[in-house]
Amino acid sequence: MNRTNRIALLAAAVLLLVAAGSVMAGRPPLGRDIAVPPASSHEPQEAEEAEGADDAEQPSAEALAHAGDRLTASDIPFDEAVLSDLASRYGVGGAVRTLAWASQATVDVEQIATMRDGTDTEPKMGWGQIARELDVHPGLGAIMGNGHGRENAPGQLKEKQPEG
Repeated sequence: MNRTNRIALLAAAVLLLVAAGSVMAGRPPLGRDIAVPPASSHEPQEAEEAEGADDAEQPSAEALAHAGDRLTASDIPFDEAVLSDLASRYGVGGAVRTLAWASQATVDVEQIATMRDGTDTEPKMGWGQIARELDVHPGLGAIMGNGHGRENAPGQLKEKQPEG
């Protein structure tokens, strides 16, 4: 095989690899379905939809009852109607968080809701930003985690008790 044939064979192999790579790059990864939203979903949201806080679904009665039980067990005062309203706006976790922080920071629930939703002059805040602003702990485990608290949470490393 002379030098010209080797160069031609090498060039053909390179072109074959480039062509195969181009075809493979345009295919979705195996094992994953990639959903492409329809073109109409790229239209801007209407103002009414954009103002919705967290797009939370209406919580179930069981979820609200459980949250109420956990709030009561944690000595956090609440009104069932307020809990339901907050849960429909922010989800059950957001409602519990809002009520707990209002109790800890001695601020009104609506002040926290306003921080979360934003105003014409102030942007929306995330839960972590609100927690820092109010200087409260952002976790809900001590409230919703069956009262375990951080020290007694399942899976925490426990000190061995002396035998005897």
